[in-house]
Amino acid sequence: MSSILRSPNTGVTPDQAGCWVVTEFGIPSMLQWKPWYQIPELSADKVLVRIIVAGIAGVDNIQRAGGYPHPDTIKPGFTPGYDFVGEIVAFGESVPQDIQLAPGDRVVSLCTTGAHATHIVISYTKLIRIERTDDPLKVASLPLNYMTAWGLLNRSGVQLKPGSSILIGSASGGIGTAVAQLVTAFDMKIKMIGTCSPSKFDYLRSLGVEPVDRNAPDLVKQVRALANEGVDVAYDGVCSEDSLQKSLSATKDNIGRVVVFGIMSEIAADGSAMQHSVAETLAARLQPRMSFGGIGSGFPTFHGASLVEFKAILEKVRRNKLTPSIAKLFPLRDAVEAHEHLVSGTAVKGKMLFLVDPDLAIQYGVAKTSDRTCRGIHEQN
Repeated sequence: MSSILRSPNTGVTPDQAGCWVVTEFGIPSMLQWKPWYQIPELSADKVLVRIIVAGIAGVDNIQRAGGYPHPDTIKPGFTPGYDFVGEIVAFGESVPQDIQLAPGDRVVSLCTTGAHATHIVISYTKLIRIERTDDPLKVASLPLNYMTAWGLLNRSGVQLKPGSSILIGSASGGIGTAVAQLVTAFDMKIKMIGTCSPSKFDYLRSLGVEPVDRNAPDLVKQVRALANEGVDVAYDGVCSEDSLQKSLSATKDNIGRVVVFGIMSEIAADGSAMQHSVAETLAARLQPRMSFGGIGSGFPTFHGASLVEFKAILEKVRRNKLTPSIAKLFPLRDAVEAHEHLVSGTAVKGKMLFLVDPDLAIQYGVAKTSDRTCRGIHEQN
């Protein structure tokens, strides 16, 4: 198993395993690369997985800045990265024999932390087997973004019947894009209006969303006109006092709902810190007819109903009824640059991904000479 320490990847040490670590809460440069010099012990129900593609999302920005309410991110020293597609390398001794997983199998996971690495040690309960014919980029886009979007549409205490209308805040981002694509893929017959900058209007229209300038002084008036006196539900990813008030005012009088899915207002402009934690912000700002929603309560894994829902979304991808929108691809070595994109948010249209596997990086044109050289050396050995 020690051979994984010299497995090819697109990390800072392209012939050696490693991970990115949040050394201190703060700006993207607080991320530091840590090579793996020995294999972690695979105790209990743990599985060693080689990461092929890892997701990049706004929640990584929040984790790095501090204030994310997960026990693994309360203190610096963790590896960010919420979801991935990988390949099983080895099992711990306590992993059940009947789980229908084997070394070499491709898997997808909603891991919450740890994916911005070449490998991850993770419980088998957080792994879902996929087919080798599945596109790893498309599948890696699903666990966080599309399951969160599914939760917003179906698990956030609102009932969106055919003919309903919604306002999607930050509609060109990863979650907003996923909401729009799911509405279309599952033929929900919901009218969609979305806020964004004018430069992204055509992108939203391509998703079936009527765009509105997020900075327009008459934003509420425009939305209410487009939605016949207001939308049924407004999804808000900013959670500032101003954005919440506008979102609520854009809904139908007395019955419209606001569902919060992010608190981007609390991240410092340079990404260095959180002004208030997620819990503090929600406690202070949520008003009647407002709630926090998303993938589910707590930090879930895919079991029961959520597993069925994930497989339904995956089947839409397999049948080409849903093509996840990918904003930008990075080699793993460029984690600081990727986090800077999260801070600015200007170029994000859909999901961003790390291509950790060097063959994929070469295929999609994000490889460097070191990746190609390392790939060749590995094959010769």
